[in-house]
Amino acid sequence: MIRPKYLSSLALLILTCGSLHAVASDPLSPMDSAQKFQLDANCDIQLVASEPDVVDPVHMAFDPDNRLWVVEMSDYPNGPDPNQHGLSRIRILTDSDGDGHYSDPKLFKEGLLFANGLMFWQDGVIVTANGQVLFLRDQDGDGLCDETQIWFEGFATANPQLRHNHPQLALDGYIYIANGLRGGEIIPGPDAPWEIDLQANPLSIAGRDFRFHPRTGEYEAVAGMSQFGLTFLNGDRFVCTNRNPARQIVLENDQLTLTPGLVVDRHYEDVAPAGENSVLYPISTTWTTSNLHANQFTAACGVQVYPDHSLGAQFHKAIFTCDPTANLVHCTRIREAGPTYRDIPDDSQREFLASTDSWFRPVNLALGPDEGLYVVDMYRAVIEHPQFMPEELKDRPDLVLGRDRGRIWRIVGNQSEKSAPTEFQQANSQPSTQSLLDSLIIDQAISTSSWEKETAFRRLIEKNDPQTPQHLRNLQQDHQVDPLFAVAILNSFNAVELEDMKRVLNTKGGPGLTPFIVNVGAERFSNSPEWFELVNSHLESFSERASNEQPLTSSNIRKQVFATLGRIRWRDLTSANQDFILNSLFANDADDDAEWIAAFLGVSARSDSGEILSKLLELECHPEKQETQIVVLNSLAALFARQSTTEEVEERLTQTLQSSEITLQQKLACVAGISKGLKGGSRATRALLEKSNEAHFTQLVDDACELFLENDPRSKVDPMICQVLGLGVDSASLQILVDATASGHAQRASSALAAIFNRPSEQLVPTLSTLLPQRRGAIRRQILQQMARSTSLAALLLDELESEGVHRMEIDDSLERSLLRIGDEAQKARAKELLRREPPADRVSVLAEYRHCLQLEANPSHGMKIFEQQCATCHKVGSIGVNVAPDISDSRTKTPDFFLMNILDPNRAIDANYFSYTVVDTSGRIYTGILASETSAAMTLKQPEGKTISIPRDEIEQVKNNGVSLMPVGLERTINPQQMADLISFLKNWRYLDGQVPSEVIKPLQPGQ
Repeated sequence: MIRPKYLSSLALLILTCGSLHAVASDPLSPMDSAQKFQLDANCDIQLVASEPDVVDPVHMAFDPDNRLWVVEMSDYPNGPDPNQHGLSRIRILTDSDGDGHYSDPKLFKEGLLFANGLMFWQDGVIVTANGQVLFLRDQDGDGLCDETQIWFEGFATANPQLRHNHPQLALDGYIYIANGLRGGEIIPGPDAPWEIDLQANPLSIAGRDFRFHPRTGEYEAVAGMSQFGLTFLNGDRFVCTNRNPARQIVLENDQLTLTPGLVVDRHYEDVAPAGENSVLYPISTTWTTSNLHANQFTAACGVQVYPDHSLGAQFHKAIFTCDPTANLVHCTRIREAGPTYRDIPDDSQREFLASTDSWFRPVNLALGPDEGLYVVDMYRAVIEHPQFMPEELKDRPDLVLGRDRGRIWRIVGNQSEKSAPTEFQQANSQPSTQSLLDSLIIDQAISTSSWEKETAFRRLIEKNDPQTPQHLRNLQQDHQVDPLFAVAILNSFNAVELEDMKRVLNTKGGPGLTPFIVNVGAERFSNSPEWFELVNSHLESFSERASNEQPLTSSNIRKQVFATLGRIRWRDLTSANQDFILNSLFANDADDDAEWIAAFLGVSARSDSGEILSKLLELECHPEKQETQIVVLNSLAALFARQSTTEEVEERLTQTLQSSEITLQQKLACVAGISKGLKGGSRATRALLEKSNEAHFTQLVDDACELFLENDPRSKVDPMICQVLGLGVDSASLQILVDATASGHAQRASSALAAIFNRPSEQLVPTLSTLLPQRRGAIRRQILQQMARSTSLAALLLDELESEGVHRMEIDDSLERSLLRIGDEAQKARAKELLRREPPADRVSVLAEYRHCLQLEANPSHGMKIFEQQCATCHKVGSIGVNVAPDISDSRTKTPDFFLMNILDPNRAIDANYFSYTVVDTSGRIYTGILASETSAAMTLKQPEGKTISIPRDEIEQVKNNGVSLMPVGLERTINPQQMADLISFLKNWRYLDGQVPSEVIKPLQPGQ
């Protein structure tokens, strides 16, 4: 934390290092800001609205009368003063002369608190604000909201950035709402217009998003979750969070409960690279709170699929995501890959839209009637919420600079022509059912925007005209109506018939079996034989076309196969279609979708996992897909074990071990999978194997040993081999596992160690006693974790602590908590005593002596020089030094007290990855350093100045974990209190020295804070 006197010297340093402004930069006029954009060469950007007509915009939408509704969140970031009304409002802008510029704002509703989203519904708007879902409308026609209904409440309100948002109508007729990340306990509001139980138990949406049906009021949590933004593409839902710019929800909650015993690791796919794998190319002088996240997504929001064509073919169905911290809008081009989408790599090293104006804060995106992509620019000096800032920045005075500003921009293709207003945009608030349906006709000569289709769909549902289904069917006789919307409309009117589904599936160039269409069919026709006959017939036509080598992309086949498996029971598919599906899933040109293949086969299995397992074992697939097949076999075998009786599992094991028709790898996959899924795990599986298959099992273990020694350690089969070896009881396979824990391959070493822990206890305890002193680094850490969590092994770990075979410093807080949770009271008391550690008396004395340095006037420029002299050989801060020891550059949450303690008492708390080791070789030479890597061939130490040295394994005489940090004790002998104050000032404040966050915005902290 920065002490008062630190700041004067800091300001002086900034003045000498570069320019200093009252804020990070000065705001620009809309026209000047427009000159700072860098945009894809095929597109143009135009100003749609700006201050004073728009301020603090966070959401926008066009109504059918071509008016622009804007949600303005002037509460951000800290809300109104106590006893004040909310500062959020909704205003309506118009384009009176048709030039594309919107102005003349009319207030619809003010006094809202942290409003952040709206959608039109009937004669009003649904708004998300203050933990509630509101319905607002103007009853007397004066343009002002005069009725506010609370439909739902209970959404978390802990932080304005992390609140529910983006109400959006989907094809299934439900309105989806993004979670906001903090969840909530949802209950119907007092004004809910439906006959629902107002006394119902609160619905938790922790880790999930929310949806409700606007007609019936039915509501539920759905798979998710999103922070700020959600979007749809043909019924597929995409969400985003700070570090995840485009995440597809692949499996919904109800699908995951269709099959008893089904375990799926994840239900989503990160379509765009996320977190540390993401790469951004900002052109502004960006400043991320964590320097470790620079040029990565840190504030992804407003995700939007672009389903239109105006921007050009390369952006059709692309996904756009804002990152206001980096002053840009990122584009992810996608391709279909089975049930998911994958990004198309882009090596251009530039963003779709970026700006050098650091006030440009794109927070949301929207689609327009003209097929334009609209950018909501909050235009603020600071966009991050103070809750996530370092302590010294939480009250910076520029937090609300820009509260009187805001812009909305339109991006269009530079070859596109401006669209004429549609029929129901021409001030026609009550279009006919027929005119709305006409908007859904697919016409090669006329491009109908997705906005127009979605608006027509919504208004048809709102009108609730009972003649709509018949009008739609009449229209389909002469025109091709968009198939997805046709099914969606009929579904909303509870009027879907099998003939409608046949028409859609037979539409030339139609969508075929998509998740949405199969969902509707499964819901409407449940166990209807005619529905299953229709699905099977459609798949058979695909199979026939594929066998005749007619133009049919494998991605299109797999898309429909996965959609089928997501809702149709395996037993309701013909045997021929089952074979066709499996052949399609494991085709040579298929994406490596082992995880999703296993998940969707599991969803389809219901109680028939054994039948699918048998089919998989009979399948002959391309050599390049055999590993994928093995992974799926393993997963299905685990599902079979969870669903079956002990007798059925035993019979399957016998068949597997005795079969001469299946390969060794297939046998290993099945046995390992059964061991994973069977209640009782390895012990129960071993008992079944020894009971009636001992000879065959012994042979399997012997064969697994041979395969293990020649197998690629990186393969997905390797963990399965280890798991089978863990079922054995012989010493040879155990030794192979022990040796593998010294492998330089992290996956193999970890899998081998997990297998060792599956061994019988009479083998495990002596093995660990031998293994523990021989292993270091991540493997040793895993050994300690397993021992600390096991009642039977915790006593052995305490013995090692007592004999100093394990250093007290190796037991961090998480391991200590594990040890103190298990065992009897006597064992817990023993653990507390062994884990008790008092700091050395001399370190306590030195810390007390130097404590006053935190009150001294400090100069970070002097501290930088001290860092270069004393610390840079092992630590790196900015461009100074090398990273040998733990990274200390991210100082957001580190206090001066923290730095002082760790400098003067470096052994108080040590990361297990940074212990100092001493190695003595056979010639008597001594090496000291941090363990960088260890293999069966050599041990590599990392030393100060970034030097590394590798010692061949056969030349190592002794290895000792010193139990201390590589950083020496006694730095106080070369650094006096004043120098210590300067050094700490530099470590805490180094990121402010370039003037990007000038001293004027840093709040001085009083002593003791």
